[in-house]
Amino acid sequence: MLKNIVKNNYMVGLLLTCAFMLFLTNISNSLNSIFSYDFIFSFIMYFGFFIIAIHGLKKYRIIGIYLLITILFIPPNIFPEYRGLLFPVTYLSFISYLGFIISKQLFKKWKNEYEL
Repeated sequence: MLKNIVKNNYMVGLLLTCAFMLFLTNISNSLNSIFSYDFIFSFIMYFGFFIIAIHGLKKYRIIGIYLLITILFIPPNIFPEYRGLLFPVTYLSFISYLGFIISKQLFKKWKNEYEL
């Protein structure tokens, strides 16, 4: 099931990740090396978040918009006065959404097996 989320949304996720990384480099006025560990880790992390948020946007419009907004809480240069305080909101939101999707799929499978 998670494989289908990635397969259906990876192109849009890649485009949004590239645009977001360019946006972040324009805000911070520094261009990090493309091959640095920080850049690669950030790129993979944002890519995963955007894939999940796009899935949420396609299935549940309001949840998807909320997930896209919470991605802005991760970089410290967007909200400098809240540096290090808002990223747990993003992580918990995405974990809760994945738990919701997985539990809904498990319930559907259980319901079909036992014919309730």
